[in-house]
Amino acid sequence: MISWLRSLFRRSAAPPPPEAYVPRARKRKSEVGAKGTPAPPMRMVSKLGADPSMTEVLSEVIEQLGGPQVELDREQWAGLAMRIVGLADTVPPPSFPRIASEIVEVARDPDVDVNQLVGLVQRDAAIAATLLRVANSVAFSPAIPITNLRSAIQMMGIQLVIEVALGASARAYYEVASKAELALFPGLWQSMFEEAMANAFTCGRVALDVPTGRPERALVAGLLADVGRPIALRIMARLVREGMPMPAIEIVHATLDEVAARIGEEALRKMELPPELLEGCIPTGETPTADSMIARLVSAVAAIQRRSPRIWGNASDVRAAAEQMKLSPHLVRTLFAQREQYMMQAKGMFGTMR
Repeated sequence: MISWLRSLFRRSAAPPPPEAYVPRARKRKSEVGAKGTPAPPMRMVSKLGADPSMTEVLSEVIEQLGGPQVELDREQWAGLAMRIVGLADTVPPPSFPRIASEIVEVARDPDVDVNQLVGLVQRDAAIAATLLRVANSVAFSPAIPITNLRSAIQMMGIQLVIEVALGASARAYYEVASKAELALFPGLWQSMFEEAMANAFTCGRVALDVPTGRPERALVAGLLADVGRPIALRIMARLVREGMPMPAIEIVHATLDEVAARIGEEALRKMELPPELLEGCIPTGETPTADSMIARLVSAVAAIQRRSPRIWGNASDVRAAAEQMKLSPHLVRTLFAQREQYMMQAKGMFGTMR
């Protein structure tokens, strides 16, 4: 426990030069999947007592996951992280889709009019096509193909349709821009949107347990919580194409987790989000909104579940957000299982759409 706490709060040394982005630690085959991707998550059964501390809960979660993919010092990715942050303004994000704001408005009504929802979705061919593909995906496996939106809504339920429609409207933020980018980091690009949807589902669910949480706003905040990751990955791909040595995959994971929040916050400010949604996405001021804090918490949980090399820093982020919202260690422990389930759901719904 003492060594874990030291790792959690350790300070970094000066960053290395860009050409030094290679890991110095040896990977254990049992902890790393094919091509450096995280191994499948373990089914977690807690052995803690009735009143565990937050540190005990996070320590157990990390231990059951197998720890980080590989042990690294922050100095091994800090230089690359700084370089990417400095270039972030060169990749402006798309504006937030207007239809997504309209979907959020519909979601606030506890008695949503199905005809209104159908009419709204029909205005965007891409969202309509996504809903039909999801309705026919392995997650639902209908006995006969679903061919119209009304049937899809009846089968999926209004709440899930709203969630998927919001995800589809913001999917452009997580899509690969070129074949060259995809070729460099295929695994990351293929999972990024599924990760974002799992975050969105989880944030919407957690908001139900937080007195001041608003599920529809938390859903958007979760969807965009890691929007800095694809922006940073595009910059990294550009640097590699311009001659930078290809970083080891563990360095890539650590760098993305290091810069995602900072780059994502700047991107959110440039998206032309409605003020209320922007307030729900960015935790600012002395009293940030519950939805923005939920999104920050879930984003850090996601990084732990990816077994990032900066997993101890992610644990610190989880603890800080949970303590600020006064969430119990047991609720945080449950959050890991919930997000794991939502990740499986997202894979089943969107895995066939790559």
